[in-house]
Amino acid sequence: MFCRGGPFAGPPFFSMSPSGHPKRGEPLRILQLFNRYLNPGGEEKSVARIAEDLASAGHKVTRYWRESAEWKGPHAPPKWRQPLLLWRNPAVLEDIRLLQTTTGADLWLIHNVLPVISLDVYRLAKELRVPVIQWLHNYRPMSPGGTLCAAGLRLDPEDPWVPWKEACVGTWHGRLLTSWLALGYWRIQRRGDFDAVRAWVAVSEAMKAIFSRAGWYPERLHAARHSWHVQSSAPSDQDDGHFVFLGRMVETKGVRFLADLWRHPSLRQIPLVMAGQGPLAGELRSITPPNVQWVGHVDGEEKHRLLARCRAVLFPCLWDEPLSTVAYEAYELGKPILASNLGGMREIIVHGSTGLLLKAADPASWLNAVTGLDAESARRMGRAGRAWLEENVSPSAWNEQFNRIVSLALGWAL
Repeated sequence: MFCRGGPFAGPPFFSMSPSGHPKRGEPLRILQLFNRYLNPGGEEKSVARIAEDLASAGHKVTRYWRESAEWKGPHAPPKWRQPLLLWRNPAVLEDIRLLQTTTGADLWLIHNVLPVISLDVYRLAKELRVPVIQWLHNYRPMSPGGTLCAAGLRLDPEDPWVPWKEACVGTWHGRLLTSWLALGYWRIQRRGDFDAVRAWVAVSEAMKAIFSRAGWYPERLHAARHSWHVQSSAPSDQDDGHFVFLGRMVETKGVRFLADLWRHPSLRQIPLVMAGQGPLAGELRSITPPNVQWVGHVDGEEKHRLLARCRAVLFPCLWDEPLSTVAYEAYELGKPILASNLGGMREIIVHGSTGLLLKAADPASWLNAVTGLDAESARRMGRAGRAWLEENVSPSAWNEQFNRIVSLALGWAL
């Protein structure tokens, strides 16, 4: 899919002067590059919000979005050719080159580029001398699979063999493609293509610290928490007593742990709604008790109704989740979140106030938390979460973070 966004009206920010130095006045011209995933998720919505927030600050944003679905079906490139295009996709790169010519973008804001946009987008940026701001939504490029996990084990970011340990177990579409991707990242890093990246932006301080431990361009590392656009005028006072999991049905999200947990006798009368898509949905649906409902992907009003009537949202991740906006969705409707005490979730959940941080994959902790959460406690924590959301993650607060990052990364004076 090819998407373009035209200029947006808004207050002026700053731009490049003819001498190459910044000046206040016209907005930045930004080319946003993103490859959508097969299944929709939080990252795609975060990328869209980033474009909206930049536009609200007066920047001129052009979106160039492609999607993984292009490589499925009768019009997809041959299977044998796709790994080659993953490294270098000439047609896509030519599109981007022409867009750069027509828009005169001051910088590229890059998110996921796999598989359609291709790894050689960094080489193109270097060739065109366009600075890149790379948003880090997961642990790529240092982790080919993006989760810094292999065979259910969390990997040490300081271990130089992480890519090859992941290749051995095939964390990204099997061993062959994981190896190919790891080799591709090694190739572009070795030849200096990442020199074009002037800032690597993690979505939490915890994520930034992990990249820093790996020695990943520490002088260019920054952190900027996701923003949120509050739509509901007030939190919900409804509570039907059910709990909700909202996310992809994959091992690292802890869905198997949750399915096993709900077979415990103490949860027999407590409803659980599993909302989302993914490879484990079919398998786990067949082993869960009747009080677990599987509803597939939900969005819009359907999601709003599901969350508005729940007791709390559950997020039992098994990896160092950088930062999930599932917590934001819960807070907006005045619902607490119970999450694993890992990664960036520790930065957005105030234990005992806006939710609970629990030991990952520990049945006793989770059983006690679920059975012990009464309606009044849930309402109190949910309202505290709503207040936290409104105070900490507004679009204006996000733009302040972005301005600081651009200033530090490109040497621009604000």
